[in-house]
Amino acid sequence: MGMKLLEGMVPPVKRTPCRVRTILDELDASDKEILLTALGDVIAWSNNGLARVLSQRGVIVTEKPIRKHRNGECSCS
Repeated sequence: MGMKLLEGMVPPVKRTPCRVRTILDELDASDKEILLTALGDVIAWSNNGLARVLSQRGVIVTEKPIRKHRNGECSCS
C-alpha cells in the first residue's frame, strides 16, 4: 500500500525575510552593486562599520543582519 496522506508531515521552517536582501531589492542597480561589493569586502568593511555608514545614509540596518547575511545564516542561504 502507498504512503498515507499525512505520514511524515513536519512543521514548515519559518523563514523570515533577510533585511540585507530587502535593502538590496530596494536599491537601484548602481547602489546595489556598491553594496554587494562592500558586503563581499570583509577586510575594508566590518559589520558594524557597514551598518553605521548605511544608517548614516538613511538605510537603517544593524550589524546583526549584515553578519548573518555574510555568514550564510539568513533566509538567503
